[in-house]
Amino acid sequence: MRILTCVSTGNPICLTKQIASSGEGAVWQTERSGYLAKLYHSFEDERIEKLKVMVAHPPKDPNAHLNHVSLAWPEELLKDRNGTILGFLMPAIAGAKELLDVYSSKRRQQLKLEVDWKFLHITALNIASIIEAIHAEGYVLGDIKPQNILVNNRALPSIIDTDSFQVYHPHKSQVYRCLVGSEGFTPVELLGKDFRTTNQAEIHDSFRLAVIIHLLLFGDKPFKGKWIGTGDSPDPTELLRRGFWPYASNSLIKPGPFTIPLEIVHPEIQRCFLRCFNEGHTNPSLRPTAREWRKALSVAVEHLTICGRVDSHYYSTIYGKCYWCDRKLDKGLDIFASPIPKIQPPSALPRTPPPKPVYPATSTHPGVTVAPVITQPKKVSSSKFAQSSVGLAPFFTPPKKVSSSKFPQRTVTSIPSKTRAIIGWTTGTGLATGGILWLIRTFLGDSSETFKDWVVSYPPEVMQFPFIRIPPENLLDVIQPVQWLSGGVGTFIVGFMMGFVIITMRCRR
Repeated sequence: MRILTCVSTGNPICLTKQIASSGEGAVWQTERSGYLAKLYHSFEDERIEKLKVMVAHPPKDPNAHLNHVSLAWPEELLKDRNGTILGFLMPAIAGAKELLDVYSSKRRQQLKLEVDWKFLHITALNIASIIEAIHAEGYVLGDIKPQNILVNNRALPSIIDTDSFQVYHPHKSQVYRCLVGSEGFTPVELLGKDFRTTNQAEIHDSFRLAVIIHLLLFGDKPFKGKWIGTGDSPDPTELLRRGFWPYASNSLIKPGPFTIPLEIVHPEIQRCFLRCFNEGHTNPSLRPTAREWRKALSVAVEHLTICGRVDSHYYSTIYGKCYWCDRKLDKGLDIFASPIPKIQPPSALPRTPPPKPVYPATSTHPGVTVAPVITQPKKVSSSKFAQSSVGLAPFFTPPKKVSSSKFPQRTVTSIPSKTRAIIGWTTGTGLATGGILWLIRTFLGDSSETFKDWVVSYPPEVMQFPFIRIPPENLLDVIQPVQWLSGGVGTFIVGFMMGFVIITMRCRR
């Protein structure tokens, strides 16, 4: 077991297990609950200075009041027994999944995650809220990509790999740059630039944030569609460079047959996308900021309503109808179909009450309002989100109740239950009575003749009933009424049972 020491406090930190590794360094579990350690393979002085600034000036976590960690931020520098700084201590992100698993309908179905369009809206809102708080402290993310964003079952995101952020030293006026970028998330003005010598700004993060939000709401990147130009379609980076996306005025790509149309989102979100990818393509300062995205998404969430036919469908009241039902009818695809749950006995079902909804809160940043929002309460169990490379605790969502509204219904005139009971009872009794009498008449013939023959054929001593002495000449007069009485009782019993079966079968429907 390897033991390191916190630089500021002198507390020992025991490393227990390596859980991830890259070309830059490795991530370790520690004996301190809720914390991980990241150790670098090599350590330059500039990196040490950058981490010192980050430890001394952490941004305010907009979701701290929810006991949620929004940023895997460096909290302590770690050194060995020789005093050499090797890495830092950071909070672990528990019970979350990569953003790809949330916005990709295929991945959701594979992992059986119950994620609807409202959940995706709120996830986008909370990501914008976190980035707004980061910008308020003067940091630039630089490398925003789905692998660096984790989301839990309450639509609360967490951003990892924060040590790659661009950091501005408040006293030395020095910039510690973000040295990496990701294809599809780099704005046009930074394409081909050397990140080691390029200072980045919030307007660059604004482009990356817009791409992330587009992934969440539409399930795909914006610079993608049906090529209508000559020859083969250019690669995605070239489409981005030329500003070709389906809603640009002079674009050579149009929405494909399975492209989710822009018009289904709230008009405020539509305007943000058009500003970012059209006007912002030539003038980056016109791109919506994280704060503007948060406000637009807050309005959009307020206008989301649940579908009356499928309770996993949400749509904007401004659009006015459920696009997902229309898409399923037209194309046979439902990206928000609920996963089929395994049938469990009632005793095995979780009885833990769902978490209470959490409403928007106000940030401690002057002039910045942060609005973390949580989806409708969802039951939580413990294994559906697998543990990831950064030591995440597993969780899963329990089976969702299937509403009868998910299936097409026919309009049927309702019959009162009492009327149904009377009809079933009398029908069954009548059928039984008629059947019994028919059988008696068919197989026994005339009852009087039958009993008369019976009396003549048997000697008197055979007809001595217990406790009753009846002369043979009077026996026919006694037995014939008994025959009809017993037949009536039998008929009533059989009719009662048939009527009961009919009523039971109708009520169970």
